[in-house]
Amino acid sequence: MRTETAASYQERILRALAHIQGQLDAELPLEDLARVACFSPYHFHRVFRGMVGEPVAEYVRRLRLERAAHRLKRQDQPVTDLAFEAGYESHEAFTRAFHALFGVAPSEYRAAAESPSGAHYDDLSRYRQPNYGNHAAVEVRTLRPERVIFLRHTGPYERVSGTWQRLAAWAGPRGLFGPGARFIGISWDDPDITPVEKLRYDAAITVNRPVQPEGDIGVTELAGGPYATIVHKGPYETLGGAYQALFGGWLPESGRELRDDPCLEFYLNSPQNTRPEDLLTAIHAPLA
Repeated sequence: MRTETAASYQERILRALAHIQGQLDAELPLEDLARVACFSPYHFHRVFRGMVGEPVAEYVRRLRLERAAHRLKRQDQPVTDLAFEAGYESHEAFTRAFHALFGVAPSEYRAAAESPSGAHYDDLSRYRQPNYGNHAAVEVRTLRPERVIFLRHTGPYERVSGTWQRLAAWAGPRGLFGPGARFIGISWDDPDITPVEKLRYDAAITVNRPVQPEGDIGVTELAGGPYATIVHKGPYETLGGAYQALFGGWLPESGRELRDDPCLEFYLNSPQNTRPEDLLTAIHAPLA
């Protein structure tokens, strides 16, 4: 496949992926997704599977089940409601699909997440974590919408450096590193839920002028609104402690609910000229 054709296919599949992420509660018929990506339905299914690694239906099913797992951990919705939201007509069908993906029934998953002994399903011990305590310095801030260029990484979060290098190599010659440019990581998935090889992370840089997407470089707008914010100091590998303090300490006591947008990581200094122990990362969790 020639370079121009590959870039065109990447752009079109990226549009379909963004559409799926934003419309998980919709029917998402193959014909509509193919239209978004400007493919015929016949070719779209084959191209999608070849480039994404999963059939369309399996990809959508997995994202819905992973969203249900998030809500089992964070919310008190009845399992039957979560089953309907995930597109299943019965509690039994949802339970079978959930068990096939996660190895436990939804009720067991929720009980383990709520139990002090539930680390089997929410284990952050592999990180060297600072002790934030139950009353970490969390603030509610209102963020303005941000237009960004982004490049997707799929796989372990600790291997995103190559994605950042590629994005910087594209943005630099185009003069996009202005004084106000901010570097943002968009973490779509929870590594305690999504298989590590399927984790989605977008490396993003804010832009203040029109930019056209090119190949696998996308352009989008991050939602503004209220966010719960905690600033982590230390290596990126220890961010798990800050997430645990935010979601396990502050959120349950805050009376606030999360909305279905991704968490944002604003990198406040650069690993190129900062010692790992002095790195600052502002983690923003979207609030309803």
